[in-house]
Amino acid sequence: MDLDDFDHQLLHLLSLDARQTGKELSEKVGLSSAACLRRVQRLREVGAIEREVAIVSPEATGASVTLLVMLMLSRGQPERMAKLRQKLLKLREVKKIYHVTGPADLVLTVQCSSMEAYSTFTEAHFYEDDIKGFDTIVVLRSYDPESGT
Repeated sequence: MDLDDFDHQLLHLLSLDARQTGKELSEKVGLSSAACLRRVQRLREVGAIEREVAIVSPEATGASVTLLVMLMLSRGQPERMAKLRQKLLKLREVKKIYHVTGPADLVLTVQCSSMEAYSTFTEAHFYEDDIKGFDTIVVLRSYDPESGT
């Protein structure tokens, strides 16, 4: 993928708010509205933009507690890890899964309505043969790069 500075600027701006118009983008990067829209379309076509999603307020869904969960897996076959990953991705509480290096094998972003709900979630899903253990980090506050808050 051969991307120039304008493409990188557009990707950054769209990662903050994908609903920006061509006019809004053009004012921020210094290209015409049509040129911005053509570039955005090309970025979609080449896969630089994988998908566009809505970021839903956790409070709107009743999931006001966000947790980062580090799963340590029993060393097994890749097929077993893929099966576990697919199972976890189907759970509405699981918002993102990262395959990582270090002491954990997977890091999950999980959202629950309460710590009690998270406890019930862990009891239902983290006590399996493929999971050796897990550590949890509770998110106290998140900060938005666009607003600085």
